[in-house]
Amino acid sequence: PVVTRLILIRHARTQYDKSCVPPENPPLDPEASHDYAAMRSALPDNYRWLISPLKRCQDTAKHLIKNGAKLASRQNDDRLREQSYGLWHGKNIGMLWESELAQLDKHNWHFLHPNHVPPDGESFAQVMTRLAPVINEYADQNTVLVTHGMVIRALLGLALGMTADQSLSINIAPLSLTELSYMKSGSSDVAANGGQWQLNYLNRAY
Repeated sequence: PVVTRLILIRHARTQYDKSCVPPENPPLDPEASHDYAAMRSALPDNYRWLISPLKRCQDTAKHLIKNGAKLASRQNDDRLREQSYGLWHGKNIGMLWESELAQLDKHNWHFLHPNHVPPDGESFAQVMTRLAPVINEYADQNTVLVTHGMVIRALLGLALGMTADQSLSINIAPLSLTELSYMKSGSSDVAANGGQWQLNYLNRAY
C-alpha cells in the first residue's frame, strides 16, 4: 500500500485575555515555556509544509525552522485559517453567556455549540465543511500543517468519521503534534476495511 503521513502542529500559546473570545490574530505569548528544539527533533525532514497565514502560526513555524527544521517546501494556505468568531472576537465569554448564548444549545467542552454561527463568523460545523474538500489533497504527499486548534479538530473529525459535536470534544494543546497516516485509494485490495486514515498519535505537547 502507498501510505503518506500528515503531521498537524498547533501553534504555540498566544497572549490575550483568556476570559475573552480570542482575538482574530493575537501574538505568541513571550512568557510561554515551550520546547521548540524538542518538537523539532520529533519532526521528520524534507516534508512539504503548509502554514496558516495568521501571525501565531507563521511565528511558530519560524521558531521551528530556527531550531533546525528541514523543509522540502513551504507555502501559506489560507484554508488553514482558524475558525472565525466574527463580531465576537475579543468579547468577554461570560457576558456572551448571559446574552447571545443564553438560550442556545450548549457544548460540554467549548463555549460555543458546533452548529451556532457567530455574527459575521462561522460555526465549527462550517469549518469542517470548509476543510472536507481538501483533506485528501493535504495527504497526497508527506505534509506538515502548522495551523490552529479548531482546524486540527475538524481535520481529525473528517479523517476518522466523527460528527462536529464529537470532534469539538478533542483536546489540542498549544505547540502540540498530532499525526495521521493516509492510505491512498486503490493502493490496497482491502483499503475499505478500516478506512483510509489511521491516527498514529494525538496531542503531544511541547
